[in-house]
Amino acid sequence: MRIIIISNRLPIKAIMKNNRYHFVRSEGGLATGLRSLQSDDEIHWIGWPGLYPEDNNIKKSITEELLEKKFHPVFLSAEHIQDYYEGYSNSTLWPLCHYFYSLINYDKRFWEAYKEVNKIFSDVAAKIIKPDDTVWVQDYQLMLLPALIRKDFPDIAIGYFHHIPFPSYELFRVLPERAEILKGLMGADLIGFHTHDYMRHFLSAAYRVLGLEFHLDEISYESRKVHIDAFPMGINYTKHYNAPKNNSVRKIAQSFRSQFGSHSLVLSVDRLDYTKGIINRLKGFEDFIRNHLEYREKTSLVMVVVPSRDNVESYAELKARIDETIGNINGNYSTLNWQPIYYFYRSFTFEKLIALYHIADIALVSPLRDGMNLVAKEYVAAKRDQPGVLILSEMAGAAIELKEAIIINPNNVEEIENALVEAMEMSTGEKMERLQKMQQVIASQTISKWTADFIKELKLIKEKTKAISSRQIDKKIIKDIKKQYDTTGKRLIILDYDGTLVPLVKDPKMSVPDKNLLKILDKLSHDPKNKVVINSGRNPDILDGWLGHLNVLLAAEHGVFYKEKGKWHKNVSEKPIINKEIMNILKYITGKTPGSHIETKKMSLVWHYRNSDVWLAELRERQLVDALMMPCSRQNLQIMKGNKVVEIKAQGINKGIEVMRLLKKETYDFIIAMGDDVTDEDMFHSLPDYALTIKVGPYSDSAKYNLSSPEESVAFLENLVV
Repeated sequence: MRIIIISNRLPIKAIMKNNRYHFVRSEGGLATGLRSLQSDDEIHWIGWPGLYPEDNNIKKSITEELLEKKFHPVFLSAEHIQDYYEGYSNSTLWPLCHYFYSLINYDKRFWEAYKEVNKIFSDVAAKIIKPDDTVWVQDYQLMLLPALIRKDFPDIAIGYFHHIPFPSYELFRVLPERAEILKGLMGADLIGFHTHDYMRHFLSAAYRVLGLEFHLDEISYESRKVHIDAFPMGINYTKHYNAPKNNSVRKIAQSFRSQFGSHSLVLSVDRLDYTKGIINRLKGFEDFIRNHLEYREKTSLVMVVVPSRDNVESYAELKARIDETIGNINGNYSTLNWQPIYYFYRSFTFEKLIALYHIADIALVSPLRDGMNLVAKEYVAAKRDQPGVLILSEMAGAAIELKEAIIINPNNVEEIENALVEAMEMSTGEKMERLQKMQQVIASQTISKWTADFIKELKLIKEKTKAISSRQIDKKIIKDIKKQYDTTGKRLIILDYDGTLVPLVKDPKMSVPDKNLLKILDKLSHDPKNKVVINSGRNPDILDGWLGHLNVLLAAEHGVFYKEKGKWHKNVSEKPIINKEIMNILKYITGKTPGSHIETKKMSLVWHYRNSDVWLAELRERQLVDALMMPCSRQNLQIMKGNKVVEIKAQGINKGIEVMRLLKKETYDFIIAMGDDVTDEDMFHSLPDYALTIKVGPYSDSAKYNLSSPEESVAFLENLVV
């Protein structure tokens, strides 16, 4: 077995110098994290090697050398990097996902390049992937790739992880290519995010943009289940926790301490980016030293800003603002013995960062929006037997796990100031207690666990998908069922209607059967060996109007009524539901739920909400069920939740009633039952073990087989009568 990791860049990059290239290790949380993947599987990696040589001999040489490490390069042009990476990825998707709407730079050329590069990645992957491989696609630069790979390898296990925030639907909807992006991701079996908030936003976008409904953490898409889950990314805890003991780190720490003096140190480490909240952080620190004289000349801010994209206008402007702000603060407050801010515009080695973490009294981590933020976790881990306080933005994914930090709103400068005061005044005992609790969290949620958890869940999903696929009716199964059908003497065929024989539509009145369906039902029912039953939740009048001219037995309102020899009969003796209190509750909820309506059947009341907003409808459904609980209990009525409906009816009424009535009258050597809803599962459970039960739509443990849609159901029935 092999795991194929696909990311924008490889974990090593090639650098050209004097027409010669050499490889250096790529930095960054993603490369570091994925390098920690421990598996018995063979691991391969596909990505851009960091340069774009035009010489085919150099390309060949790089490819051969990388192949020894099981790395596979994707060669891109300078134009690709400009338009796909700097353009669509970082000038369109990055600001969109981080809620910086005003900084979105949209250019159709960027989108065309994004599609082209995702296709290039797909073409390279197609030459490497084998049918039994597990593929793991990384991050927002390759959001179209899962569907492209799925097209070439329909049965392969594909995972995708989104390392940055996923925006709310209201923001995501502004993207012209929103549908294409979501369809690209739907090629995956498992889509991972750092937090459940990002999961929620993604599910909302999938529903509102593509009309895809979800149940818990699953979306049904093109006969597959797409699973959505949260996997908080961690760090190599042991490495960071033990590093302060190294002699090299100790010497660096002593050097820093000598440089900064004996002042209390507030540490800030970030890549240059407008999402990091650096300006607000500086303003908060300035207010802190301005308004709290007792800490002036006793506290300094060590600010490390790692260069990034400073050739881009918005980043260059941010760099200039940072420089100016720091210059003003130092100019206004510096004394002969004290400098408020020590500013480093460069990257630091691992040892230097650990030394800074270890000597810093406070880490100030205040991004305006961040997928996770590993600096916060690294700081906590590196405080080995050393008190420290973490001030953390509530907008960082890490805030969900590190609840013992001082949590702030990074947009509120006053909160930053107050958090610094709180951190300074905190007792050593409280600092250690908070720190140790956070260390326990990140010691268990490590980077190795993150990679292992994702791959494990992806493989489990694939096994489940295979099990479900084995129940999916294919040509071989149809042939076997057809053989049984042809060789048996007495057959019972029980069919649900809506969602089974005709698609579920927003207007139930539009569910009239077409000529082809009527023709198939007519053929089935005129075979003397067959008894065909339409077992529906519809009321008798509608079923009569649509199907009454056929030689089929009709059962209405979930088994309350049945029609034989031209007459309707009742399976139960209960009276129609006439209850003012219940009706008032239904009317009240309907009035508060646009798109919903009440259907009054002969023996039940039904609240429909298929045309309502999914979030609002689910809220109202819970409110309705809660409100109906007591009045229905007093009237000995049951509340049944179906597919976008809540039905109120007498106790004990379900589709199984009609099945049991039929089985008492006659015996059959061949039985098929087909349905799409939870209400049909009562019908399945009432049948003998030899019956062929078929769930239409989402998979169900209650049925032996599965069909994806009403169109497949009709085709299946047509095969029986050929």
